[in-house]
Amino acid sequence: MIEYPAIDRLPVPLFRADESGHITWTNEAWNAALASRVGDLWFDTFSAFDAVSAARSWQSCAIEQTPINLPSPAQGLNGDTLFYEVIVQPAVVEGRPEILGSLVDVTEQTVALAETNAILDTAVDGIIIITESGRIETFNQAASELFGYAAEEVIGRSVSMLMTGGDAGNHDNYLKNYLKTGKASIIGVGRELVGLTASGERVPIYLAVSDIQISGRRRFAGIVRNLTEQQAAREALASQREKLAHVGRLSTMGEMTASIAHEINQPLTAISMYAQASLKLLELEGGTEKVKEALEKLNTQSLRAGAVIERIQRFARAQESSKELVDLNDLVTDLLKLADSDARMHDIELVLELSPELPQIFADPVQIQQVILNLIRNGIDAMNEIGCRNGRCIELQTRIQGGDVQLEVRDQGPGVAEDQSDLVFTPFHTTKKEGMGMGLSICRSIISEHGGELRFKNNDQAGACFYFSLPIENE
Repeated sequence: MIEYPAIDRLPVPLFRADESGHITWTNEAWNAALASRVGDLWFDTFSAFDAVSAARSWQSCAIEQTPINLPSPAQGLNGDTLFYEVIVQPAVVEGRPEILGSLVDVTEQTVALAETNAILDTAVDGIIIITESGRIETFNQAASELFGYAAEEVIGRSVSMLMTGGDAGNHDNYLKNYLKTGKASIIGVGRELVGLTASGERVPIYLAVSDIQISGRRRFAGIVRNLTEQQAAREALASQREKLAHVGRLSTMGEMTASIAHEINQPLTAISMYAQASLKLLELEGGTEKVKEALEKLNTQSLRAGAVIERIQRFARAQESSKELVDLNDLVTDLLKLADSDARMHDIELVLELSPELPQIFADPVQIQQVILNLIRNGIDAMNEIGCRNGRCIELQTRIQGGDVQLEVRDQGPGVAEDQSDLVFTPFHTTKKEGMGMGLSICRSIISEHGGELRFKNNDQAGACFYFSLPIENE
């Protein structure tokens, strides 16, 4: 039982009401702030209540002895709007059950929150504030536009509804782990994931979550950005890069026409010679065994010619970038079958210094071979420009450098002039008479897309060293 006389002068607005909802008593603070008086229906004062919710409040408080708590606007004595936290609890007056209501003025906080929400709604990025349990408290306009939900549709629901299966489960676990251990997996760290809209559409998003305090309560604020346009731009850029790389390979093949023709003509000439010898042997008695031997050699040469053509086709064909686990040493060795003929045409020797047991890398083999071939051909051109006066050798060396695999291509040309050092990788810049100036620019783009770096330095004795590093694949 609660006694009332001593609380009439408390600064907190108080009221009592009977089962019918009519006010039976109010204190001085109520009378000074609100227009309703004894005999009026208490729930008419608060817009969050009506006759049905008032009946539920009576059932909960007077019958089940369970207090209720609900925020609601109310009309003040002067017609202004006030905001209260309405706390309704059971009471007994002269043996009769009643309800006792007390009001906590939250007008300032509510106005401040409204102003904050108005500011949040002007933000370009989606802003979502959630509780420690992952329930949504704030959902700004940008978030509504991104996910297709109105704020009232998501307030109070789990934020995992905005994520796809794997990300949804992981996000809840991340929060629980952070609250338990204090170790941040996603808190304070931005990450990309896939969001789920009201229509079921999957949207690429960037999410950054921060731990914040609001009125002494811990909350988590998420900044959400739609990455659809950025992803489309990245895909378009990757497509253009692949097309440009293909153009670069075709250009290289065009520059190597003489050496390629020479490489193919050798087995074709041998095929012709063995075919003619076989015809003559067939005219002689007892020449069957020699014909068999000649035909076997003819077959070997035809396979050799076919292998040359297959390597050229594989290198020159247009194809989407496809990365796989590869051994850099294997790529160099395989490419040498194509590059060596071009070097021999210029009387230049390619020397390999391959580090044994090199870790694998995750790369597009054709594009990496394109880079290596371009560096080799640049070395050949540089050495020819000075008549190979410094020597006729290009060295290719692989090694492990920190957490990367590195390849160096060292020529014996004139080196890179000091006034050209800042322009080497600039598109359309070239020191060649007939060059396009795109080769090294394309090469740097390819290596960068693989997470590596392409650089150069002048050798101590003569020539230049172009080298690139690629990250080791950690399985």
